[in-house]
Amino acid sequence: MQLRKEKRSNKPSSIGDILGNVATPYVSGRPQTPKNHSTRQLENKPPVDDQSEAEESGRYDFDLAEFPLFRLCRSNAGKHGRDPLVYADRIKGRDGSPVSREWKVFPGAFGFGGSSAQVLLYDLIQLYLEQGGEGAQIQFGTLRSLFLRRGERNPSSRDYDRMRRDIDVLRGYDFHCKNAFWDNRRGSYVDMNWRLFGSVFYFRPSLDGDEEHPFGFLEVSPVLQQVAQRRGFFALGFSNRLFYSLKPLEQRLAVYLAKKFSSQQMHRRFVEDLARALPIEATRPRDTRAILRGAAEGLLSRELPILRAFRFEESADGRMVAVFERGARPAGKAARLAVVLRPLSEQGNYLLERIATEINSTADRLWWGQCIERLGIGPIERALGQLREARQSGNVRNPGGLLTKILKDLAREKGIALSGRAIE
Repeated sequence: MQLRKEKRSNKPSSIGDILGNVATPYVSGRPQTPKNHSTRQLENKPPVDDQSEAEESGRYDFDLAEFPLFRLCRSNAGKHGRDPLVYADRIKGRDGSPVSREWKVFPGAFGFGGSSAQVLLYDLIQLYLEQGGEGAQIQFGTLRSLFLRRGERNPSSRDYDRMRRDIDVLRGYDFHCKNAFWDNRRGSYVDMNWRLFGSVFYFRPSLDGDEEHPFGFLEVSPVLQQVAQRRGFFALGFSNRLFYSLKPLEQRLAVYLAKKFSSQQMHRRFVEDLARALPIEATRPRDTRAILRGAAEGLLSRELPILRAFRFEESADGRMVAVFERGARPAGKAARLAVVLRPLSEQGNYLLERIATEINSTADRLWWGQCIERLGIGPIERALGQLREARQSGNVRNPGGLLTKILKDLAREKGIALSGRAIE
């Protein structure tokens, strides 16, 4: 969370700032991203938005990227129990004096999330943006469609149980933020408590069995809605596919660095401070450094495009500093998707789910939604039938590409224009 200042800035605003704008629209000024004064930072001009990169890139929220949210170390999960994750630092306040800010994450009834909950939150953010980043719902259809997003085509019953629990974990999180922002009119620093999600709904065609109807949705909190509508989410500079291929701590570090690299070409931070931000909950400093080194080297071995180099340095007072050098500049401009799919009918959502099942992928949701909206139910059913016939007759290496060709042929027959996806 960032503090309000009088001076205007082009830096991204925080959740607190957005909520403040909603509650008090007459407040002027935008916050500046606070500097980390513990080590010297090399900053350059704000990155230029690269549209092609942004379209290929995953997206995330600025605040959730910086502050700790999950416990990724299983050995320490039981030790800490239900104690909140706490992050605190000191930044320059409105009058120039130092101000302490604090971020606490309290778990709900199902405790803290781990690596699987981290991936699920990433999935939900991407899906919300694919649906236009608007409205009070994330329409996920079925849990299977969420697994398909990651390329997991044969989840077990245990995987489904874990995903349901992870959804409840995310719904249960309670964020308590001290000094979230400055309210000019009231002359006050504001503390705020908020949540990510509300209720979740699943739909089943019968009382018995695990089959689902593709109408499931998750309610988005008012704060998160305002983030999407007023600020948007920043581009990470790497694809969803690469994110899924990383280990849990590598995923977390990659998202954190993407946020920092949106305004820095080199990020330097004391190891103990970075460990609290990720978090790395090792007992001994040497173990912390070893874990951090392993995650950084993992990102380099996977050729994360935004990271060029990593090293440790010793500061003047003897403490260890982690140094990360930026590679390719992430498209740092926060933006919502340019193409927004209007909400589909229940039958349309059902067809969207069938397409995902037939092609074993939930990618290109906007494209398939456009086809459903413009062509209608009958032609989509006809195209799916042709795809099934083709797969029965021989080996179809790219069912998504074939379905695209079929739909474009049907569109030409009807004189309907379809654009936005090339036939692979």
